[in-house]
This record gives sequence, C-alpha cells and structure tokens, in this order.
Amino acid sequence: MATIKVIGVAGYSGSELARLLLAHPHVESLQLIDRKAEEPIPIWKYRPNLRGTTEQMVVGKDDGSPAEVVFFATPDGVAMEHARSYLDRGIRVIDFSGDTRLRSPEVHKAFYGIEHKDPALLAEAVYGIPELHREEIKTARVIANPGCYATSVILGAAPAVRRGLVDPGKIIADCKSGVSGAGKHLTARMHFAECEGNFNAYKVTGHKHIPEIEQELSLLGAGPARITFVPHLLPVTRGILTTIYGALVKPVSLEEIQAEYEGQYADCPFVRVLPLGEECSLKGVQGSNFCDISVHLDTRAQLLILTCVEDNLLKGASGQAVQNMNLALGFEETAGLMQPGLWL
Repeated sequence: MATIKVIGVAGYSGSELARLLLAHPHVESLQLIDRKAEEPIPIWKYRPNLRGTTEQMVVGKDDGSPAEVVFFATPDGVAMEHARSYLDRGIRVIDFSGDTRLRSPEVHKAFYGIEHKDPALLAEAVYGIPELHREEIKTARVIANPGCYATSVILGAAPAVRRGLVDPGKIIADCKSGVSGAGKHLTARMHFAECEGNFNAYKVTGHKHIPEIEQELSLLGAGPARITFVPHLLPVTRGILTTIYGALVKPVSLEEIQAEYEGQYADCPFVRVLPLGEECSLKGVQGSNFCDISVHLDTRAQLLILTCVEDNLLKGASGQAVQNMNLALGFEETAGLMQPGLWL
C-alpha cells in the first residue's frame, strides 16, 4: 500500500488524477494540494461528481509527511523549482509538465521560452510512456509524464519507425483534441460561443510537444525524426484523434504492417490495435486509459496512414501517470485503470 501526494488538483488533469487515486486498490493515504487553497476544501468542490463518495479534503500546502510518490499536476515551471526537495526526501516525482520531458536544456528553452532552473532533472528523468520505457520506469526517481498529443503521435508511429517501415524525417501528424486539453486557462477560443459548432487549427508551427515526439522517435529509428505536427481544436470536452502519415521506404503489405503493430503491442494492456477495416473513434476510448490504433495503407501514394485515439485526460495525462506509478511501485500495471470507456 502506498502514500501519495498530488500537487495541483484544481486543474482538469489534477482532479482527474485525484478521482483515480481515490479508487485505487493500493493507495491507502492521499494528500491533495491546491496551492491557492486558503483552508481545507472537500475534493467534491472541485469535482462535483465525487460528492457523497469521499470525505477527502484538499489543503493549501504539503504537511511534510513521508510518501512514496508526489505528482506535480502543475503548469510548466513549477516542478523544476520544487521537485528537488521531494527527491532529497526519498519521494519519487511524476511530473505532468514540460519541466522533465526533454533531455536538452537548450531545446527546452527554445520551445518553452524559459531557462530551466534544474537541468539535472532533465538528465535524470525517464520519459513516461510505459509501452516504450517500461523497465526504466520501474526504477526511476523522476518520471516525465508525456504530453497528451505526444502520447498519441508516439504510440501511433513508434512500431513503424522502429521497424524501419517509414522515413522518420518525413512524418506528418494531424491531431484533433477536445477543449479540456487546454486546461482551465480561458482564452477567447475556448468560450462556448467561439468553440461550439466550430473547428480550427492552432499553433500550426512550433507547438511545444514537437521536441518530445522527435526525441522519442529518434531513439527508435535509423536517423533523426522530423515531425510536421498540426493541432486542431474539436468542439468536444475530451479525446484526441490523431492521423499520422508516413512515407514508406520499402514495399510492404497491409497485412505485414498490421502484424508488426499487433506484435509490438502484444504485451501492452492499454494499446488496442484494431482489426483491419475498423476505424478509431473518440467514443471508443473516452473515459478510459486505452489507446486505439487502426492501420491503413495507401498503395497509390505509398503512404502508411495510422489513426490513433485516446482520452487526453486519461491515457494522455492522469491515467498514464497512474500507470507509471503502478510500475514504479511494483503494482500491477493495470491497477485502478481497467474501467471501460463511457461510449454514450
């Protein structure tokens, strides 16, 4: 059984994480922290759907008690200032922000626009996609929880890049996300009148998830990965649908590609490679920690086309964080995460 701390429960990912941990079979003690809370507040004040299910309170600061893991469900710039104090106390860190995802401080500054205050975190952190780094996660002190878009692109492209089926320097990722992916920070684009019935691209070049995608795919292929990545805002609450286009480098059949994907993900409980001919849909994964992938081959254009869907708050954030915690603490990888999606 484990004692866990969560810093940043006021946001969508943080409160979703609290919901998962409250029901986790191996969590016996949980401290939930909202740095802006001036007095203890019931968690259901943040998530009304938890009313009547728990007496758990949210506090304004850490009480200094021991724990096995602390989650930083906080904006960029917070973990780099505070993670070290937890590591010095023997507490493992799982960080939701960009503060730990990249190995290069220079690349971090170029994409996040801030000087990293603890570059040693970048050197030590393990990138937290269990499907790629399961063994490293088991012994890691610092786990970088991946970006939501990055998770869908990496899981979708990884088998093809690893097997050398596509040119890693010519991958296109066309991604669509629900509005919860932007967090609670309100911009004009997020207002109901602007979002409902609308569909638009944003940050067409230079999105901050690009370097982590390229970093991870470059580790798998014969050369450096280069991604053309364009995100779009869907008028739905949660879910990401990513379509990936890869230029084939050698003749291969659709059946061979399908077998490659099924084989590489055979031991990955949360990645479902759909049967040939089936299409991914948001409703197939919303409310779950599953990632669905469908494989397609355009023989005329010699393009491998992959569609990948996930719930951005679960496999794209809090669910994956719990999956990482399970591995780090020696629990079953699936503990507390096997609930199916909502569908309707």
